[in-house]
Order: sequence, then structure tokens, then C-alpha cells
Amino acid sequence: MAPHFSFRPATPDDAVAVAALYARIGTDLPGAPQSAGEFERLVQTGNAFLVAEREGQVGGAVRHRQEDGIGWLDLLVSGETGAGPALIGAVERWAQDGGLRLLRMAVLDDSRLAECFARWGYLPIARGKGTWAGREQPLLTLEKRLALLTVREQRREDAAAIGELTRQDPWVFEQGARPGVFVAADGDRVVGTIAVRDAGVGLARIDEPALRDDYRGRSLELWMIERCVVYAETHGFHTAEMPATAALLALRRPLEDRFWQLEGQVFLRRFRSPQPEQEERW
Repeated sequence: MAPHFSFRPATPDDAVAVAALYARIGTDLPGAPQSAGEFERLVQTGNAFLVAEREGQVGGAVRHRQEDGIGWLDLLVSGETGAGPALIGAVERWAQDGGLRLLRMAVLDDSRLAECFARWGYLPIARGKGTWAGREQPLLTLEKRLALLTVREQRREDAAAIGELTRQDPWVFEQGARPGVFVAADGDRVVGTIAVRDAGVGLARIDEPALRDDYRGRSLELWMIERCVVYAETHGFHTAEMPATAALLALRRPLEDRFWQLEGQVFLRRFRSPQPEQEERW
């Protein structure tokens, strides 16, 4: 069984642990910080790193960035079996969550790394030259096209996945798209669903988002809720309501940033009424 890692942005407090990982491989990874001070300076000057943790110990790190709508990763280091692939997956999720479709990295053209990364879907797209280990060397750019992560209207073919997520009979969804029912999709794979229903007298009732466990904690819930809000606001409702479940209470602050208010056992969001047209005066 593959080890389970958690991931988080690196901070200056990780400098000693992460620098120790890079020090083990020495100059085999040009540009890698070889001291805690170097790593701390990188983090403090805008370099974004993710670290993989298991049982409170840092097991790996990777740097990532976005340039002109394309994600890049480099300085991948692993101190535990499985940490490297796990970090690549974490960067791919970061890219998807930011709406990026492409993720790239550069490796030495004559190394075996291209074969290794091909197993994870990274294919060569360009050759060039760059500074590596203090001298100019041929480099190979690898690229992976990521599946589009989106929230869209339900389709007939989504029925089985919706039934599994909600524990409802999928038959009703097999009859066609139902108004106010949406799914979160990772490419062609349905990973979540949510619905908004007419509760009468101008009130729209939004269900708690249903998500696969491995997609929780990526702000997809907020994205799904906002899709329902747009639907409610554009279909004549004056207020939207959601149950104040434990999962949604954990999102209270970002929900309040989006104009939701906790009132008793529910979250409420009130929409602005259209302003009456002013009479023209001459």
C-alpha cells in the first residue's frame, strides 16, 4: 500500500528539513538550495514550494510557478519512497484548481528522466539549451495536458455517478438533465454533485455539496455553491438557503466573504432586488 502524505505550502520554518533533503543529492539538482539559509531566502522572495509530510516529518518538496497560463514544476526532491510521485500529483491538482491546462518541466536531454516522467503522462515537446550545473547544456521540455476541472450542468450519462455520490436512485437522472442539478467534473469523470431547488415564496434551497473524498479540501465546494447561486439569482429567487452542516460550518469564513450569513441552523444569501427605473425628468 502506497504511503499517505499530506501537502502544504512550505514556510521558512521548513528550511532545515528541506535543505537536508536537497543536500543529500548535492549538485545532481542544479539550483537546489544547499543550506537552510538559501531555502529560507527562496521562500521569502516569492518562490512557491510544496512539501509532503507523513507523520509530521517532511518527506519531499517541489517548486511550482505559473507563467503565461502554463504551470511549471522543478526542484523535485524526495526523501521517502512515494513522496516524489505524490508531490507531482499535488502540483497537478494545484494547476487544475487554478484553471491551468498545461504543466511543464525541463530535464537534461540525455538523461533518463524523460522515460521516468513519461509514466506519469509527461511527453517531450521541445529541445533547447539552458544553464545546468554552471554550464550551458541541452535541455528537454516535458509537458502534460491536464483534464479540465469544471462545474457544469448534469447530463444523462452522469446518472450513475450522481446516484453513487448522493445515494439516490439514479433512474430519475437517467431521464435527462434536471434543472438546478450540477456536477463537478475532472475531465469526463464526475467527482461531485450539488442541486438547487425551489422552496417556494422566492426561496432557493441549495443542498450540501457531495464530493468524492479525494477531491475535498480543494475549494471545489465553494465553486459548486457559487454555480447554484448564479442559477438561483438568474431564475428570480430573492434568497438562497443552505443547511449549516459541520462541513459547511468549516467553510464559514470563505462563505461569509461571498455574502453568506449564518442564521440559526442555515446559511442565507440574499440577492439585491432590481432597482425600479427612475422617471425621466425634463
